[in-house]
Amino acid sequence: MGEVGVEHVEHRVTDSAGRPAMSTDPEDVPSTWLTANVRPAGSFGRADVGRLRDLLGVLAATASIVVLDLAAVTLRSGHAADAIDDAGRELERRGGCLLCINADDDARARLGGCRHAVVVGPGEPTPVP
Repeated sequence: MGEVGVEHVEHRVTDSAGRPAMSTDPEDVPSTWLTANVRPAGSFGRADVGRLRDLLGVLAATASIVVLDLAAVTLRSGHAADAIDDAGRELERRGGCLLCINADDDARARLGGCRHAVVVGPGEPTPVP
């Protein structure tokens, strides 16, 4: 995996690929934020991913931050990771963030290729802006 870096360009923060990640200009910060906390439960395989994708799609289009608590879920399919990464991409595009918390070793392995979601394990500190 390549290194992730940031650079500041005219009050914009970009990742190493040059995609906008967020603004550092106080005038660009929204006056309100919507945070959605989601805690799916069960085992998500290929046949189950549609509902997860639909839910995350709606939240990615409307929320500022989505916190996806993976403590009670098993990701059996790479399609689940794709759905999570797609939602993270949309949130990131809009200046938001998808934060996956309580990801066990299996979930972290599945989500290892996600470039648009922040993934932390159980008991690990979560990023603070």
